[in-house]
Amino acid sequence: MDDMLTTRELAQLLRLNEKKVYQLVRDGTVPRVRIAGKWLFPRNHVMRWIDENVQRQKDILIVGSDDVLLSRLLSAYSRENIPESIAYYSPVGSAKGVEALSRGKCQACSTHILDMETGEYNLPYLGRVLSGQKYIVVNLWHRRQGLIVKKGNPLGLKAMRDCSEKGVRFAGRNTGSGTQVLTEYLLRKEGPDENAALRIVGACDTHMEVALKVFFNEADAGIAIEYVTHPLGLDFIPLKDERLDLVVPKELWATFYIKRFIDYLDPAIVTKISQNLPGYDLKDTGKVIFSS
Repeated sequence: MDDMLTTRELAQLLRLNEKKVYQLVRDGTVPRVRIAGKWLFPRNHVMRWIDENVQRQKDILIVGSDDVLLSRLLSAYSRENIPESIAYYSPVGSAKGVEALSRGKCQACSTHILDMETGEYNLPYLGRVLSGQKYIVVNLWHRRQGLIVKKGNPLGLKAMRDCSEKGVRFAGRNTGSGTQVLTEYLLRKEGPDENAALRIVGACDTHMEVALKVFFNEADAGIAIEYVTHPLGLDFIPLKDERLDLVVPKELWATFYIKRFIDYLDPAIVTKISQNLPGYDLKDTGKVIFSS
């Protein structure tokens, strides 16, 4: 059994207390096996797990809002820095991105969550969800959201109230996305009453998926960023300029690889990448918005 570590031995190896080791067990991260009611840790697997985590710190995982420009930026960063460092991107929605960050599942999250009461982006929501945690918010860019409709806008849609009153087929977004929150905000603000409802068809995971539903006549309208209308020849009715931010734990802010990525948020660099992407504004790109 020399190749098996006890909880105490693993704690000594990792320079942690035993309670922290049990937390690693509960989180399912550390290799372990339960024998006769006792947790044991195969030494070879543990050492490989440590090596993998050391290597992983060189890479960057960003979870959160779907964004075309962010995807391009991360691809450019990876091409420039591979194999030393690669940026991975999981666009699961703003709220899930913040949750992933709060659980230590990523190094940063992208978010554009509008607060229903104040009309302010990101900071009120982050203050609630990340209460007690230290983090820094840096602006990625501003972008324009609006109604995606068929060429010529045959239904004459101008605002969210038109979508609810005319009963149009509306391409919804995935739960927890910032665009879903924006849709609810605009419906409450512009709708005829608080009970105004949309005729939702589907739940799209990306802005482009919303545009494709309109393009293929699976929906009459939906909310998405301006860019996605151009490749498909659709019309765009602007509704809201929003701020897309990147949230980074304060403990990671000064690390070499995060710092190098933040340096990549240079308006001159992003301008080259954002060519042919209408609807973006880089006026605050790279600016620190908040530091807890």
